[in-house]
Amino acid sequence: MNLTVGAYLAAIDMGSNSFHLLIAQLHSDAWRAIYTDERKVQLAAGSEAGVLQSDAQQRALACLADFKNELARYHITELHVVATASLRGVKNAAPFLSAVEDLLGVRPEIISGEREAELVYLGVCAGLPDENAGRSCLVVDIGGGSTELAWGCEAHMKVGVSTEVGCLRYLRYFPEGELRQEYFKAALEAAKVMFAQALNEFPSSFRESPPSVIGCSGTLLAVEQVLLAKSGRTDGGIKLNELRSLAENLALFSSVGEVRYQGLAEDRRSIFASGVAIALALFDVLNIDTMQLSPRGLREGIIENRLAHGELAFQQGGQQQ
Repeated sequence: MNLTVGAYLAAIDMGSNSFHLLIAQLHSDAWRAIYTDERKVQLAAGSEAGVLQSDAQQRALACLADFKNELARYHITELHVVATASLRGVKNAAPFLSAVEDLLGVRPEIISGEREAELVYLGVCAGLPDENAGRSCLVVDIGGGSTELAWGCEAHMKVGVSTEVGCLRYLRYFPEGELRQEYFKAALEAAKVMFAQALNEFPSSFRESPPSVIGCSGTLLAVEQVLLAKSGRTDGGIKLNELRSLAENLALFSSVGEVRYQGLAEDRRSIFASGVAIALALFDVLNIDTMQLSPRGLREGIIENRLAHGELAFQQGGQQQ
């Protein structure tokens, strides 16, 4: 299907922890974000045995109903809905997917970890400034159920790997929600093992010429906001020395639910400690001192991918109601 300048495209990312909605309008030279929303849903909460919990499904459908109300404000030409680690290998995924399809009119596509890495890479790298042209980069996305590592040059991903490391999934290292140093260290070491195994899939050229590392996702952005609030910096990004200090500071809290920091959103508190452990593991395994962040991710990659594989007609369409 050809797309017209002025048309509206929408993408929904049904993640393990959060759902994202992006509504974009097409212009002759690019697309513009018209509306974005992020909701904590925790679709994967309690699904360790491979079964979606009924309360998680209810939260998901309630969120998608709100998204549908927002979508109704626009003449949406295409709606793309994807699910990631939240539904991979889930035994009762089919009836839930049918319920989503009944609600939205679109059946979600469960994408593989490698495909997720590819779309995340595309979404992030398409928004990088011109100074990054010609440079190789590694994009890392810490989600609720998985972490993606995608390496390439400019818009072309060379290797994409997904690991079963996520801030929601790693709450299992904090039994009863207790935040002990030995629990944090166990989560840290487990993530390091997983990331080291993932990097074994990268060619030797990856190690010979270290790429610039760009993080995305709510977990890393939350860590950045806390570090900026604590340090007073305004230059953005995550610095290793500050991240280590933050990890040590978590010992002040006795449970994951007690974690409170300036700059930390209320709905991020319970998964923040596991997120810090995973972020620190990444820094250690990649042997980096700093990480720059991007607000873009999978949903932008969905839009970029659609435009890369579609013709754009120069006629006005898709006007807002």
